[in-house]
Amino acid sequence: MPVKLLRQIDKYFIGFLILIFFWLKYFFVWKKDKLIKKPKKILVIRVWALWSSLLTFPMVKQLIDYYGEWVQYDLLASTRNIWVFKNQGYFKNMYNLFNIKHLLKLICSFKKYDIVIDTEEYFMISAFMSLRLGKINCGFTNIKVRWLAYNTWIIYNDKQHSCLTCLDLIKAIWIDYKIPKSLEPLSYKESDKTKVDEFLKWLKYSKLICMHTWLAETSKDRAWPKEKRIELIEKVLEEEKWIKIVLSWSKSEYSSVQEIIDSLKEDRKENIINISWIFSIFWFAYLLERCDLMVSNDTWPMHLAAAMWTKTIWLFWPNLPERFGPYPLDKNIWIYKWDWKASINVHLGKFEEDKECNIIKIEVNDIFKFII
Repeated sequence: MPVKLLRQIDKYFIGFLILIFFWLKYFFVWKKDKLIKKPKKILVIRVWALWSSLLTFPMVKQLIDYYGEWVQYDLLASTRNIWVFKNQGYFKNMYNLFNIKHLLKLICSFKKYDIVIDTEEYFMISAFMSLRLGKINCGFTNIKVRWLAYNTWIIYNDKQHSCLTCLDLIKAIWIDYKIPKSLEPLSYKESDKTKVDEFLKWLKYSKLICMHTWLAETSKDRAWPKEKRIELIEKVLEEEKWIKIVLSWSKSEYSSVQEIIDSLKEDRKENIINISWIFSIFWFAYLLERCDLMVSNDTWPMHLAAAMWTKTIWLFWPNLPERFGPYPLDKNIWIYKWDWKASINVHLGKFEEDKECNIIKIEVNDIFKFII
């Protein structure tokens, strides 16, 4: 189903359900202080977006550190992002909103959890599920209807990084958090590490650079032009021949990545590797650890690189760096050429298209000076 249609169904139909059933929160909560201080079961909701899933890790980690491992922690996610949490070890049960069996089980689990933390910024479905499943539930209330679903809530702070705003949610249940120095890295298995080591042992390089070239289906206007990418690669390899560049990531992007490689001079092609058909996200995470630098569009691999402590150059429009830059902001680089007016405000459910093509204003030399 198209993403825009899903958003419309969520906004109007699920929003209408919240208006009908919001009164449930008043009649099924008792001993609120006790439920928050000594919960037995906690559910975290994150049903969309790989990048924001990665940004929830510090909050989940501090939540577990506060309450301890004897509390049961579960996750409600979706097909798009559930696998990001696979190896983290945070959750006993992980439910997929798009899995009928999982959905029916949750629908039959009325007020199953002592606390539900909804990390979604604007979705009505997450607010409604938290209303149904939690004795105490909290979430963001910048969109008016959503506040009706929660027992306790916070206003989304769009003047700070999204990682910290997610951590603000546990303030709503009286937990003081510590500002993290970095994101939590994505966990991988030893077998994932072995596969990547085998892949890299045949490469001879002075510096390994990853360039992420593509974007999600709803954000094509954030892509830096292919022609400029080709020019950047040519210039980098002209300066230093022993650099190896890997172009990432998913199988669906293979042909687009290959077009870039095919456009290069023949003597440059041996320095470029298309990994968009062989790497899982866990292999990719370890590969980024081995990379000296990541150059990325405004999309989730940029956050993954930052989480793996890889120096990251972010080419962006239309998000603001203080909200969605590679965390921590003082260790990474962001490059922009526009007036700092955000055209995407996730917390308000507003996604405007960039009609001025601000991303193309970024020049090759703006990036090159940080690579060599």
